[in-house]
Amino acid sequence: WLKFHRCPPHWVVPVRGPRARGSAMQPRSRSARHGLKTKEALEKERLRNRSGGYFRYEDIRNPIDVVSGCPSHIGSKARMNAGHFCEEVNYMEREIKKTVRDENTEVRRARNLDREEARWRAISNQEMASHARVERMQADPMMGRKNVSGQPYNIVSQEYNKTPAGAQLEHHDNMIRYRSKVRTASLAMRNHLGFNPIIGEQTHAISIPPPPRPPPLALA
Repeated sequence: WLKFHRCPPHWVVPVRGPRARGSAMQPRSRSARHGLKTKEALEKERLRNRSGGYFRYEDIRNPIDVVSGCPSHIGSKARMNAGHFCEEVNYMEREIKKTVRDENTEVRRARNLDREEARWRAISNQEMASHARVERMQADPMMGRKNVSGQPYNIVSQEYNKTPAGAQLEHHDNMIRYRSKVRTASLAMRNHLGFNPIIGEQTHAISIPPPPRPPPLALA
């Protein structure tokens, strides 16, 4: 295989044990080849795989790492919450939270106090306005004379009041009836009402009543 495919020596890894009988080398994966591009990584790989009477290389990823379970071991998350500085930060955060809570309480208390004062002030103003209205109505001599109907017309006897306002209302109603008659006659003339086209004569006469005259009381 190596005869036809010439590969760099760091692309293959020696195989020992029972698998060494079938083939001498096994190809490395792509990630392993990319990891051996640097000289330092290549030397470490050679030290890990060399044999003989030499000192065996030990792969230590982190020299300052502590064995789990010893007294000096601490977890990654616990390390962020331990120490004098972390305690000072926690104390400062607790004090800030208490300050914010007290400020929110004071703001809420002031808002409720203003709302309650505004409510009682509105109630007091409403009571004062009611008393002032009663006093103004009692002091006005014309207030009692306003107990009149909305129109000068008696709905019980269905007659107009014998007053100038009643006479004016009667003349206004008569003019409404007169305008309705004029409108009826105008529509009849436009539609040729009462005209016989066979004999060519007007068989039904169209008349308009005279306009009503205002009564003398309405002019008073």
